[in-house]
Formats: sequence, C-alpha cells, structure tokens
Amino acid sequence: METRSETDKILGQGPITINRIRFGLTILYFLSIAMGYKRSTLLQNSLYIAGTSIMVLYVTYSFLKNRFGTGVSPFLAKVFIIADVFVLCLVMVGATSEDAKLSSNVIKQVVLFTINVIYIIYAGLLLSPGFVYAVGVSTIIAQTLVVINAANTGVAFSEDSQLSITPGYASMSEQITKMLFLLTVAFIVVAVIKIFIRLKSVEEEKSAAMEKSRTDLEEGKVRMTESAVSLKENSKKLKDFSDDFSEVVSNHAASFEQISSTMEEFLAQTEQSASTVNDQFGKIENLLGESRNLNTLIDRISGHSSDLDKNMDIVLDAGKAVSRFVDGLRNSLESLGSSFRSVGEVNQIMSDVADRTNLLSLNASIEAARAGVAGRGFAVVATEVSKLAESSSENADRISKIINESTKYVQDGQKSAHTASEKVKEQDTLFENFLDSFKQLNQLLSEQKTVNERFLNSLTSLRNLSSDIETASKEQSLGANAIMTSVSSLQSSMESLLHKSELLSETITILETEAQVLASKD
Repeated sequence: METRSETDKILGQGPITINRIRFGLTILYFLSIAMGYKRSTLLQNSLYIAGTSIMVLYVTYSFLKNRFGTGVSPFLAKVFIIADVFVLCLVMVGATSEDAKLSSNVIKQVVLFTINVIYIIYAGLLLSPGFVYAVGVSTIIAQTLVVINAANTGVAFSEDSQLSITPGYASMSEQITKMLFLLTVAFIVVAVIKIFIRLKSVEEEKSAAMEKSRTDLEEGKVRMTESAVSLKENSKKLKDFSDDFSEVVSNHAASFEQISSTMEEFLAQTEQSASTVNDQFGKIENLLGESRNLNTLIDRISGHSSDLDKNMDIVLDAGKAVSRFVDGLRNSLESLGSSFRSVGEVNQIMSDVADRTNLLSLNASIEAARAGVAGRGFAVVATEVSKLAESSSENADRISKIINESTKYVQDGQKSAHTASEKVKEQDTLFENFLDSFKQLNQLLSEQKTVNERFLNSLTSLRNLSSDIETASKEQSLGANAIMTSVSSLQSSMESLLHKSELLSETITILETEAQVLASKD
C-alpha cells in the first residue's frame, strides 16, 4: 500500500511539472518580447504582451493551488494546456497579420513550432492518451490557421528551394511536414504514455504481490507458531492414545482365541446350511422340470382345443344350414301337397266331364237308333265318343289313384321333414350347449395356463433365490475360512504391534520435546 501511494504521488507531479515548464516558457516569452520589441509593430507587441500576461495569470493560479491548496484538478490542467495552444495561436496570427515578409519569417520560425511540440509533450504528463491526441489536433489546427492567415497577408507559397527562403515566400510542403510531425509527436507521446501506464500496472501488480507475500509470510509465521503449540498438545494426546492403544492391543490379543473358536463353530454350521440348501435346490430343479412339462401339455391341449373349437363352429354352421334345408324341404313338400290337391280337383272335373260325355254318347246312340240308316254315321261318332269317355274315365281313375298315392307319399315326406327339422333343431341346441361348455373348458384351460405360468415363474424365482443362497453359502464358507486365516495372522501380528506401540511411545516423547523447543523459539 505504501508503494502504491508513492506511485500516486509521482503521477500527481504531472500538473506541477507542466506549470513549471509553463513558467519557464513565460520568462522566455518576456525575454523574447524585450529583445524584439523594436523590430515588432505595436499590434504585435500588444498581442505578445497580452498572451503572455494571460499565461502569467493561470501560471500564478496553478502555483498557488499546488503550493497551498489541494493542487490543480486534472480537468483544469487540461483547460490550461488548451489555453496555452490558444494563446500561441493568437500571438502567431497577430504576428502574421501585418506584413508578408514578416509573416513568412513567423511561419518559418523553428522556435514557435518547437513550442507546439513542447505543448504536446507536457500534455502527456497528464497520462491521458485521448487528451494528447486532442492537443496534437489543436496544434495542427492552430498551425493551419496561422498558415491561412499568412497566405491572406500576402505570403506566396512556392516549392522552389531558392525562392522559398526569400522573405515573403514559404514552402507549403514544409508547413504540411510540420503538421504531420506534430501528429507524429502526438502518436509517439501516446505510445510512451501507454508504456508508462503498462509499467504502472505491472508495478501495482508487483506491489500487490509483495504485499500479499508479506501478509502470507506473517500468516505463515503465526500458523507455524500455532502449529508448534498444536503439535506439542497433539504429541501429548498421541502419547496418551499410544498408551491406551497398547492396553487395548493387550486386551484384544486374549479375545482373538475366543473369536477363533466361535468362527470354527460358525464354519461348521455354514457347511451344514450349504448342504441343506443344495438338496433343496435339487428338489426345486425337479419340480421346475415337471412344471415345464405340465405347461407344455397345457399348451398342446389349448392348441387342440382351439382346433376343436373351430371345427365345432363349422359343424354348428353346417347343422344350421341342414335345418334351413329341411325347413325348405318341408315347405316344398307342403307346396307339392297343395299342388296335388289342385290336380285331384282337376281330375275330378275330368271324371265329371267323362261321365257327362258318356251320357251324351248314350243319348246320341239312342237318337241315332231312332234315325235308322240316316243316323248310322252319327252312331259311329257316338260310339267313338263313348269310347273316349270310357278311356277318359279310366285315365281319370288311374290319375286319381296316382294322386292319392303321391299325396300319401308327400304327407309322409312332410312328417319326416318335420321330424327331421325338430331333430336338427335339437341337435343345434345340443351343439350350442356343447360349444358353450367347450368355451368354458377353454377358459378354464387358459386360467390353468396362467396359474401354471405364475407357478413356474415362482419356481424360477425360488430356484434363483436358492442358487443365490447356495452361492452365498459357498462365499460365506470361503469368507469364514479367510476370516480364520486373518484371525490367525492378526493374532500373530498383535505381539509385533505391541512392540511397535512401545517404539511409537518413545518417538512421541522425542517429538513432544522438539515441539516444546520449537514453540519456545517462536
């Protein structure tokens, strides 16, 4: 923190240094005015004295502020530098306003140009790159105004090397070079400022690191002292613990014999449990195989049951078709019986016609006999008609007999069809009942299959559990053997541990002594 304060004090010297340079320039300005008073005009001398007097005022203000006050603020310091540039510009504009020859000498003077360079350089003491650029641009603008005013006064610009050094003439490339030089100086000063700012940052980081190192060193010293005290206390506690540990080891040495005998009994029980679990595992394997066979049998029965179910559906559909066919046959037979009855009625009509024809033939024969010879032809016709009537009567009797027989057959067929329809309906009802029972059987088989699968899964889980138990029993047996070996090894190591505990107690005593010496030194 002290180094950082010194750096801030060095940075605070910037405005003071600038004011000292400005004070020196003021003295030089007055000396220059005194030496060139007779060569200058009244206006020029007046401008020189006015500009220099203004500088004297804020130089005095800055001196008093820096000496007796809190110092000039950075903003006011920047304003004063801009005022320096403005005063110089005002003086040079006044100097180039009278005569072309004098104006050409003014813009050619190296001293006045150098003063602009000085302004740019001491603007950098404020460590503000942006402000340095602003001052550089301000000096270029001021130089440009002076050149323009000189040109208005009558200065002729020429690039001829001989003519440009003649009074009243000047080189424009020289003026442009001066302006570019001012800009270059500004860039150089900014680069230097950035380097200084970077160095300042590095210095601040180093200061912070040194401060942190000093703090860490002090904290480390405190921690080391605390650690020495703590080491002393812990050494005492460790010694007490070592004593207690030696006593515990001595007590545990006697307990390991009891642990060894107990582990032997446990090992025997474990082997017996492993044998029992192995037998149980074999029985579960056999039961699992039988359950799988039962599950396979149920699957086969379910498959056949499904096929039989499909066949029963086909038979039921066929029975329904037969029932429909028998109903159709019965209806057809009833229609055929009705037709036969109609044919019998027609045959009865034909029998009546034959009887009437026979009666008409008899009457015709009687009339022909009455007519004698003239009625012979008519008698022949009557005889043929009588034959025809007899033949029609015989045919009607025969047709009536056939119709009666056919009607009997149709009636028997109707009775048989009715009986068959009733039997088919009863068969359909039986088939439907059988199909319902068969569906219930399929459902029971499906439920049995589900139960068997659950039972099979339970057996599988039980088999896995038994396998795990068998594996755990084997591992437990191996672990018990390993524990027995470890107990034997541990029992043999107890004496060595007890001896090392005594050595540890001696070492702790030495460590406690050294910790006490270290704490007394701190």
